[in-house]
Amino acid sequence: MQLPVQFPSGPNETPLVTVSKAHDHVWVIELHNGADNRLTEDMCVKALRPALILVETQWRDDHWRKAFYDKNDVEKKGASGALILVADRKQQKFFSNGFDFPKLLKKPHFIPNSFDPIIKHLLGFPIPVIAAINGHAFAAGFMLALACDYRVMKSQKAWLSMNEILFGGPIPRSFSTLFNGKCTDSTVVRKVFLEAHRFTAQEALEAKLVDEIVQGDSEAVFQGAMNLALRLSHLPRLGVYGLIKKELYNRTLDGITENELVRVAHAPEEDEEFQRKVKPRL
Repeated sequence: MQLPVQFPSGPNETPLVTVSKAHDHVWVIELHNGADNRLTEDMCVKALRPALILVETQWRDDHWRKAFYDKNDVEKKGASGALILVADRKQQKFFSNGFDFPKLLKKPHFIPNSFDPIIKHLLGFPIPVIAAINGHAFAAGFMLALACDYRVMKSQKAWLSMNEILFGGPIPRSFSTLFNGKCTDSTVVRKVFLEAHRFTAQEALEAKLVDEIVQGDSEAVFQGAMNLALRLSHLPRLGVYGLIKKELYNRTLDGITENELVRVAHAPEEDEEFQRKVKPRL
């Protein structure tokens, strides 16, 4: 399939992501779902998931497999690869503003069925994935960036924040599992989830939530991510990059359950449970 390609690609559907190549070995998935890139069901199921599958398929079919069995390619240079995940490069405000919470309340199985498979795919992706955070990354948008291997963030007018506690949104099991798999500092975990702190780029760098910060606009952030992608693209040449990641994050992957029966409990439900189980004993 010749790039660029947009998803979804139906005749009456609005494209939400574009898959392209910025270099022979560097793919780009660019999100453009309105002004703030909400991670809707269509974005997850009809856009991001097929985009990730396309990139992996192209790397395996057109690069890795050919190089791996090519006796003349001793260093397997043809199997190089990296992926950049970035929001609409024409805007400067949002990487992603997360889920549409009111709609989420009506679809209790959306997270395990639609969003969690993306997180799991990224955690075991066979080539390095760099999130170019060219604007605010809130809630699920923050988690999407965290599931990537590296994060390059705009130095100004961009925050990382898990703000669920401020609007009454519970934390899905996959979010806590992912974060604890990526961050071992309990004070950072507390600040993120229980204080809803808005991390500036400098704070995020100091907390090791991002790897680099870049001054400038979206294009500058993308170029920073591109430079990093080129430095890392040799790593998957022998085909074990994704396998090693799966072992490193095996507990995280096991803890993220793709089960249609799994759902997020909300505050009124917890209160009802308290009244049913605890209050009669008082």
